[in-house]
Amino acid sequence: MAMEMTVDFPYWNPLRRRFPPDSPFFASGNVERELLAKQVALDLTEDEINNLQIIVETESRRISCPIVGCPERLNSLDSFEDHYKARHTASCSVCSRVYPTSRLLSIHISEAHDSFFQAKVARGYDMYECLVEGCGLKFKNYKARHRHLVDKHKFPTTFEFFKRTQLSKKRREKLQRQHVSKLKHEEDKEEGSSDAMEVEDKASVDGLVSALSTLTTSDTTPSNVSFGRRHGRGLTFVPRSVHRGKPTKSSSTPEPMT
Repeated sequence: MAMEMTVDFPYWNPLRRRFPPDSPFFASGNVERELLAKQVALDLTEDEINNLQIIVETESRRISCPIVGCPERLNSLDSFEDHYKARHTASCSVCSRVYPTSRLLSIHISEAHDSFFQAKVARGYDMYECLVEGCGLKFKNYKARHRHLVDKHKFPTTFEFFKRTQLSKKRREKLQRQHVSKLKHEEDKEEGSSDAMEVEDKASVDGLVSALSTLTTSDTTPSNVSFGRRHGRGLTFVPRSVHRGKPTKSSSTPEPMT
């Protein structure tokens, strides 16, 4: 007697798949598989991981320059001190120009931003000091000092100690528009103030006319007039308004004596 033996798989049974391969049912699994594949492709060696850590730590320890508008980031305190001395110690606070020494910065401030310096130059004083420390010569104008620097100290002919920056066309047009709008605003303000003054003057004149129209001659007529050396009774004038309001007693009828 033959015995039929059936072997069942102890974990799962094969079934027909109900979804096609491109079904949305498999979307989340596909995304997870792609991420795992990328991680495997980006596996780094220990040396590469150490280099990345060093870069991250170095970047986190970098020192940002605290001066407003300066984007520099320095790797160490020494480099920051060198940067500060070179870029911010002799820097003009008006035009932000940087000079190698404090002496040159002082000369620049006097020549470019000091009205007293310009007044002395206009009077003919020797105010333009030689840029070479220890020379001590002074000149009447910028060109004379430039010739001295080129001839005596062998400066290049193209050297310019203070060269004014040329504004772009767009910047000049913007400044011109601002100037025109400012002038227009001032004119409108002056016209408004003049109109207000005219209205105020007209109102004051009208008030004065109305005040004068209310005055009468009775208000300015004296009530008593005297003649002679001694102050007597004289003539008495009674205003019309009083006369109309209160009738006066006859002065010819004497009062009875008691």
